[in-house]
Amino acid sequence: INSGNSGGPVLSQSTGGLVGVAFQGYAGSSVENQGHMVPAPVIDRFLRGIDDDDDAEEQPPPNLPSLGVHLQLLQSPSLRKYLKMKDTDTGVMVTHVEHGSSAEGSLIPGDVLLEVDGVKLANDGSAVFLGQRLAMVAILQARYVGDAVPIRLLREGVEMTIDVTLKTLHQLVPRGQYDVRPPFVIVGGLLFQPLSLEYLQSWGGDLKDAPTHLVEQYYDGISGPDKKEVVVLSQVLSDEANIGFTFDSVGLDYVKTVNGAPVADMHRFVAAIKKSIKAGDEFIKLEVTRGNVPNIVVLETSKLKQADATIRDRYQIPLRHSSHFEDVHDSL
Repeated sequence: INSGNSGGPVLSQSTGGLVGVAFQGYAGSSVENQGHMVPAPVIDRFLRGIDDDDDAEEQPPPNLPSLGVHLQLLQSPSLRKYLKMKDTDTGVMVTHVEHGSSAEGSLIPGDVLLEVDGVKLANDGSAVFLGQRLAMVAILQARYVGDAVPIRLLREGVEMTIDVTLKTLHQLVPRGQYDVRPPFVIVGGLLFQPLSLEYLQSWGGDLKDAPTHLVEQYYDGISGPDKKEVVVLSQVLSDEANIGFTFDSVGLDYVKTVNGAPVADMHRFVAAIKKSIKAGDEFIKLEVTRGNVPNIVVLETSKLKQADATIRDRYQIPLRHSSHFEDVHDSL
């Protein structure tokens, strides 16, 4: 796929029919001339989801659904035997169910998925679908958000079928945001923002030079009631209010707690900071980390308003926060 060909048709060499739309090419150290396309069934479901001729109430949403589970492949005979699978059974095992996902309340860790929407799964997570061997996700993406999909599974050796109503997946770290202004807030010269793919790509599109602990959150981070976003301390603007907390020591850490309370997302983070300032707490204590070992950042609340005004003037910063939030000092 040459530069400028993205968005062009991909035609079948044997039939001449349209099989997809080209969107990128890839050439790496071990791969040459690898092309990627959006397949025709995905385009078809999207067009049906935005068709202006359809009744708005009956029109299916174009968003792609997901089960919201982490799966383990079952290519080990010993593991299949442990899970009480018959010799004729094939499938994959649920290891984690994402909070707020389609599967929450229906599937549990340890379930073995045998069939999805009537399509048998292989032990490597693939399935024969649309005449091709494809990943399981292709079965789900042929459906729409709100559809009830039957899943045949094995739970502690007992076979059953459960209907799961499909939802979109809220990922811990967003993928591919378009026309979205990044949320941020500056407190005591410390700049905080949610982790996103676009932020990681500032180190390069392939993420190989991005901070390892943040890339790990992107690929393997697990969301929950107390963790819906990863709030990153992305910059330190030096000031007397943050002496001792340099970028080298705490920069690019992500926030775990504010005054001992878990930080679920940016909105809760900002609310916790504002609450502490309004209550007149002497200190704001942040627990930040790059993995398993925490660091503690302490800011003196009484110094923050003046420090933030000084920092804004010194560094010529037009705003201390994005439009997503109120100023944390409004309550003073």
